[in-house]
Amino acid sequence: MHADRAKFGIRLDNGVGLEGELKYKTAGDRQDVAFDNTVGSGHEFTVNYQHKIDDRWTLTPSLALDSDEESTTYKLGLRLGYRVTKELSIAGRYRFDSAKLDRDQIDRDVPHNGQDDQKVNRYDVYINYGPQGPWAYEYQLTYFDADYIRYNGGTDDYEQNAVVKYQWDKRWAPFFEVGDIKVNSVDSDRQLRLRVGVKYSFF
Repeated sequence: MHADRAKFGIRLDNGVGLEGELKYKTAGDRQDVAFDNTVGSGHEFTVNYQHKIDDRWTLTPSLALDSDEESTTYKLGLRLGYRVTKELSIAGRYRFDSAKLDRDQIDRDVPHNGQDDQKVNRYDVYINYGPQGPWAYEYQLTYFDADYIRYNGGTDDYEQNAVVKYQWDKRWAPFFEVGDIKVNSVDSDRQLRLRVGVKYSFF
């Protein structure tokens, strides 16, 4: 499936961060074709606060609202980051996601998948490595513990994601991502997810 997104964010001097994201996808029977029958796929707004404990530790609580045609999801998270060296940093995050489904989208015939509210406990681990020079690397491992059928007939799931970034200049930074994600909720099949994008810094 082909999908696109545009994300905008700002970090204020007092540590407050604001982010907005617009999502799009290819609809119909040609979902793997880029920019063909493009439709909206939802939007997300996030507010967080980055608290610098000391020179190495950072604590960041966050709250996000994610809406699409099928549901509205409230995401409450807490991230703890630690700078090991100048080049290496690690972080862990816990996030609680609570989705309120559109009643017309609920399938009451599917066990554990018919409730109005769907809840997920999400655990993330991040490793960031940025040696001197333009290249930077990130690895992310995510574990999901849900109250509905999510993967292989069970309520737990996992994802992996690796990112390569290149700082072209002080404003432009293209990146490439490779992800390992589920195919559906009923079997154990996995699939490759590829992402390519560019980040632009105004300041």
